[in-house]
Amino acid sequence: MNLTPECAFCIVEHHWRLVKDLPDDSRRMEYMREVFRALAESSDKYSAPIPTARLQTIYCRMFGIEDPYREEKRRFNALMLEKMPALKALCLENPDPLALAIWMAMAGNYIDYGILREVDENRLTQMLANPDPEAVNARELAHIREDLSRAQRVLYALDNCGECVLDRILLEVMLAQFPHLEITVLARSENVLNDATVEDALSVGLDTVGRVIGNGSNIGGTQIEFLGNDAREAILGADVVFAKGQGNFETLSHSGLNVYFLFLSKCPHYTKWYGLKHMHGALINEQRFFSH
Repeated sequence: MNLTPECAFCIVEHHWRLVKDLPDDSRRMEYMREVFRALAESSDKYSAPIPTARLQTIYCRMFGIEDPYREEKRRFNALMLEKMPALKALCLENPDPLALAIWMAMAGNYIDYGILREVDENRLTQMLANPDPEAVNARELAHIREDLSRAQRVLYALDNCGECVLDRILLEVMLAQFPHLEITVLARSENVLNDATVEDALSVGLDTVGRVIGNGSNIGGTQIEFLGNDAREAILGADVVFAKGQGNFETLSHSGLNVYFLFLSKCPHYTKWYGLKHMHGALINEQRFFSH
């Protein structure tokens, strides 16, 4: 996908919120110039995660902050790990554990500080307390079952912390039904927003379901030409790819790979553009969705 004017406005607004309360006008202006410069120098062929990665690096360097979302990441990982046993039990008790686990993984994509100004723990708890596995696209769910029955190698691209605990539940359910699968979990190599890094993924036990690797950068998506060698080989060699969140949707759209995108449709621009329902889960296959 390409960077759109709506994306540019959203990036500017997000970075203004980071510095608007600073007392030093000159520092605020210096940083906002960097924001505008990054957008002006962005290639039209790349989507928002590319300039966002550059801007996080600049922000951390200018203000001496290693990980701006460290506390949010730890808090939501801890919260979801606490909820994990009960949520997994719900899946296993359901007539269709895979459908419910997919729904939970999509609902967990609510934990996103890149798009949302606030992530409300109460709203998240309420969402997870009212599961709706029937909202999962039945046609794509059938394709997933068929693909997994024939697949050997699966790559699962993570998005956010907290959410990645629900990804672990989905992968455990998946392995229970398709134990022959070889799973690779793809995380960010460096900090960006509240995305899950390799360290974050290991901290919630994702190495118990597969090999955990980094994408080679702090890009909040999976832009194939910018992946490290290990990540590029893993995704190009996968029979099935699951990609969480909007950043992966933006960077892997039109890739031609057998990708299932799982996310909560939070961005009003993409919601309208692709005919999705705002704040509803989306399960989309890259090849079928973009072949129209």
